[in-house]
Amino acid sequence: MSGAVDDSDRRATTYRLFAEALDLLGDARERFLEEHCRADAQLRAEVVALLEIAEAGRGGVETGALAGAAPQREPSQTGKIFGRFRLREQIGEGGMGVVYLAERTDGVQQLVAVKLVSTLLATAAQHRLEREVRILARLEHASVARLIDAGVEGGRAWVAIEYVRGERIDAYCAARNLSTPGIVRLLVQLSAAVSAAHALLVVHSDIKPANVLVTAEGLPKLIDFGIATALRESEPARAATVEIGRLFSPNYAALEQLSGGAITVATDVFGLGALAYRLLTGAPIYREANSPVAYLMAVNQRDVEAPSRAALAGGRGESAARALRGDLDAILCKALEREPNRRYASAADFQADLQRYLDGRPVTARAPSIRYRAVKFARRNALAVGLAGLLSVSVVAGGVTVWLQSRSTALARDMAARRGEFLESMLKSANPREGKRDITVAELLDAAARGLDEKLGAEPLVEASLLGLIADTNTELGRYPEALATSDRQLALLRREGASARDLALAMADRGDLLSRANRYDEAETTLKAAIADLRRQSGEKPALVQTLSSLAGVYANTNRNPAAETALAEAIVLDQQRTGFPQQQLAVVLGNEGRYAESATFARAALDLERKYLPADNPTVLITQSNYAMTLANLHRPAEALPLQREVADATARVLGPDHPDTLLMQAHVAEDLFDLGRFAEAATIEHHAAESLDRAVGENHRYARGVWIGYAMAACNTDDAPAGLAAAKRVADIRARILPEIDWQTATIHGVIGLCLAHLKRFAEAEPMLLQASAILEASRGANFYQTQLAYTTLRDMYAAMGRSADAAVFGGKIEKVK
Repeated sequence: MSGAVDDSDRRATTYRLFAEALDLLGDARERFLEEHCRADAQLRAEVVALLEIAEAGRGGVETGALAGAAPQREPSQTGKIFGRFRLREQIGEGGMGVVYLAERTDGVQQLVAVKLVSTLLATAAQHRLEREVRILARLEHASVARLIDAGVEGGRAWVAIEYVRGERIDAYCAARNLSTPGIVRLLVQLSAAVSAAHALLVVHSDIKPANVLVTAEGLPKLIDFGIATALRESEPARAATVEIGRLFSPNYAALEQLSGGAITVATDVFGLGALAYRLLTGAPIYREANSPVAYLMAVNQRDVEAPSRAALAGGRGESAARALRGDLDAILCKALEREPNRRYASAADFQADLQRYLDGRPVTARAPSIRYRAVKFARRNALAVGLAGLLSVSVVAGGVTVWLQSRSTALARDMAARRGEFLESMLKSANPREGKRDITVAELLDAAARGLDEKLGAEPLVEASLLGLIADTNTELGRYPEALATSDRQLALLRREGASARDLALAMADRGDLLSRANRYDEAETTLKAAIADLRRQSGEKPALVQTLSSLAGVYANTNRNPAAETALAEAIVLDQQRTGFPQQQLAVVLGNEGRYAESATFARAALDLERKYLPADNPTVLITQSNYAMTLANLHRPAEALPLQREVADATARVLGPDHPDTLLMQAHVAEDLFDLGRFAEAATIEHHAAESLDRAVGENHRYARGVWIGYAMAACNTDDAPAGLAAAKRVADIRARILPEIDWQTATIHGVIGLCLAHLKRFAEAEPMLLQASAILEASRGANFYQTQLAYTTLRDMYAAMGRSADAAVFGGKIEKVK
């Protein structure tokens, strides 16, 4: 076999057979080799050579033989001239060659680092190297050691690079005992440099501590950028058993570098992740992999350990581990995914998530879930900033990952550029200087959706990704018909373009969640079941499967099939393996809807304890779980215990997301609910009214958050002297809901029950009685006698009949309340 492609395929086959044969012994191994290598003696020899070295390594023999014969130390080159540079002294030596401090000979005062490459290049290869060097010379970035010149003398390549006075990044961080945020800030700068290089189609492919120096001013400098790639393009193919040691740097190389796969921007994302892992945990990504063979086996077969656990196991202490739990765990694990298409799409995306961590904002690396996707909604007076944040979160959270599967640097770059152009055009269309001060997010999304075919018709994968983004955003705005129409277009594109089963499954899972929110439960169930079936056939999709099972459980719960919901969540809990606590929390909600409040509280508490174990106390995931636990306490008639927990959540959410964020407003509404249960109706009404008006401005009156909080306000206000305002609010919600959603008995009954409550407090008993009786009957049949709103209807009927002097009727409903207690 010959040629670069064939050689890569052969190397991949060699490693695969080696990995499989390593676990076999004696006759079993011999039969395996005979079966798989019978027609290729050279392939068999290469696999056997690797096996012999591995066996020797197990016995304590050095595995350096994998790198071929030990290089002969060459005579000093001090004083010799290469191009315009005279070598002054040797300052380093590595796998690619020897590095000298050099000075220019043309009268210009300049010191450079000259690397003499340990390779003799043929004439054709010299031309390829020179071509690559011309590209590298265009790379200008403060955190990249600039390539100054290069050439070939006597068949030997040399490269002159900016001389950087600095320390290796790992030594720099250790000497100064840098904090976690301090290290992350260095990584943000470094990632920006890598991103700038990727824009020129330059891949480093050897990011590791030795190739990052930090200056006295604290600026990280990446050296040898692109040289490894340039040389790899220029070198003749070598036998796998000779090349393996030079092929990768253990603990920093991605799987594709070992298997002969394409080297793309994703390779550098892995390198950045591995470097970050080492700096933040003090340990390599595979601690026990102390040889090239061991690393080869590890990266082929295992996911990396969570950084927080690695830090703890490495003796960094609980405080260091705590700083990594949650966001940084998620960021690093995503960057270190074995499959390139599961990593960040670019170094820029990796950098952006690190910056979000520093800014205390939600990161995109987390598994996409309703709880964590805190989508940013824009106020009209801050449209450009708000929309940019909304899009940056939704691109990843929407679950449409087609564009993440770019197989080449060029494709990744082009797709990122097109998404950027789309965002820029959207923001420009809202320019207040052009008289568009009152344009809304909804109007902007509609205009964007209409223009996608014209702008991106020739780029269907980019168009599909943006349609998913628009659908997700419309969903969060409560614009379900618009979201579903966009989702239809997206799925049609994916199917037409032959998207992978995984991408289709994720898109269908998102669509199923959308259908569920729109109360189109029959369609949602069919779609989610199809997505689940496809996800079960995909390896490594447990987080998405857990989320989709939870969405299906929500459909079951909302259609009065709680046993089926419990079954789906039981499977999700097993798959989750106590990683997130999300299925336990969902199960708590289902049990609460059945009136099984004690069991509900048990699961809610278990979810909270699990998440507190791995995440900081003010992490958004923990806050929402704590809020749900507090609600289970309220359902157990323990509002005095629930109130301080909800206040704590509301205060923390305000600190993290700001006072006007929709999630903050929702948490304030939960505080008001506890005040309502404590009979502090005026306080509850004041808080709910502020939250409801703010949500109308932030997300629109159609959004489920806004509708729910207005109902809470109506309940509170109708227990005060402001009952007419409460009644008006409840009727307004009923009108909105009837306009945008189909009729669902128990949800409609809930709103009618609140309207009945308001009418009863206004002594409009004739109007109140039929509404309350119908609402209580529907709620009892569909949600159970213990359901909160059912109990509220019973209580209102008892009090109304008592006020009307109908003591027998009052006793009937009073008895139902007593029976439940």
